[in-house]
Amino acid sequence: MRFLTFVFTLFAFINLHAQIGEDLVSHISFNQNGCAVQDEAGDPAIQLFVNGDDACGCGVNGNARFFDGNDDWFYLFGQRVEETFSTIDFSLSFYFKPTTNSAANQALFSKKVGCTSDASFVIRFNAANRSLSLELTESSTVTASITKSIPESCWYHVVVVRKGATTTLYVNKAKLGEVNAPGNLRVNISNSEPLTIGSSDCNLNEDFHGYIDEIRLYRRAISFQDIEDLYLAPNQIKTGLKATGVNDTTIFLGESVAIHLTQTCANSFDWSPSTNVVDFNIPNPIITPSQTTTYTLEMSDNENCVTEDSIRIIVVDPTTVECGDILLPSAFTPNGDGLNDRFGISNPFATGELLSFEIFDRWGNIVFQTNETFVKWDGFYKGQAVNPGVFLYKVRYRCEGNEKVSSGSVTVLR
Repeated sequence: MRFLTFVFTLFAFINLHAQIGEDLVSHISFNQNGCAVQDEAGDPAIQLFVNGDDACGCGVNGNARFFDGNDDWFYLFGQRVEETFSTIDFSLSFYFKPTTNSAANQALFSKKVGCTSDASFVIRFNAANRSLSLELTESSTVTASITKSIPESCWYHVVVVRKGATTTLYVNKAKLGEVNAPGNLRVNISNSEPLTIGSSDCNLNEDFHGYIDEIRLYRRAISFQDIEDLYLAPNQIKTGLKATGVNDTTIFLGESVAIHLTQTCANSFDWSPSTNVVDFNIPNPIITPSQTTTYTLEMSDNENCVTEDSIRIIVVDPTTVECGDILLPSAFTPNGDGLNDRFGISNPFATGELLSFEIFDRWGNIVFQTNETFVKWDGFYKGQAVNPGVFLYKVRYRCEGNEKVSSGSVTVLR
């Protein structure tokens, strides 16, 4: 059984990386020696030119490149880059961390001639008001632009997806904005300029001051599932049970939770409340709450960036749990907003011994199954988001030696 579990896990890992590697034009992780700028997709048609020193810092996955805001940049060029921005769907994914409060517009990515607007692509960030701007312009009549304020954070994961006439901007998995070009036309960026990272050919934009990490350019419109897979969730609490951070967990009275963090560049930690926390100034303490409590961790790093995450630990007195009194919600919304995104047993301690938990579509296909009490369905089937509608579930469990079945329906809302 252990071998089968290992094989399945390995297959899932390979399949995941095959998906996010599909139609990948360029990948720059900055994890090479000395934080060197190097394309890791291995496309010989991609060329690089670097201006400035290779300055390393802590990133979301190993190293990140530091841009000093003073003529420090690099660019990608070649036929594959030109084709990607011209007449096909494309996606750009990257992380950035600002280290200045400048009120000027700082250029993160740019592909344009001077300050002209025709045939141009640019992503800007204004640190003073935390606004992110995306502009795609083919001509004076075919344009797409999004400008939005983004929540305070240390690291931002930005994804731009151009799919046909629609351009969508995501930040930290949340859809920040979506725009359709006039006439339902694709905004094609056809110019001979390179894709510049950290600067712009237009003197109205300042060079970027901060860190950039994990750049990926695709010749396709990646899916939301791809975006979730690319999101590394830095500075988040996890319990060791999942690969990404969790918002809450449930334990019996007297048990403890071992806390872990996803990748973090923080070096100062403060847990609140500190009650029942073994050493509240470390990132991974043991917490043994005597009652249901929400714990918040404040983190800060060398750049004085402060962020926080929280975890709600639900404490259940096993003497109060009625075996067989199973509760499941009647609907959920797997839209990636972090609220009501998964469907499962609300009071898992009431199942006794869980034999199986299955969910069926209207044709009788099993779209989800597990025998682990705390595992929940994310609304996906074979890697694709299911359509909104009604699904049936069946829970088989054993209470006090007797096998029982609970069934019902759940509505998927998007």
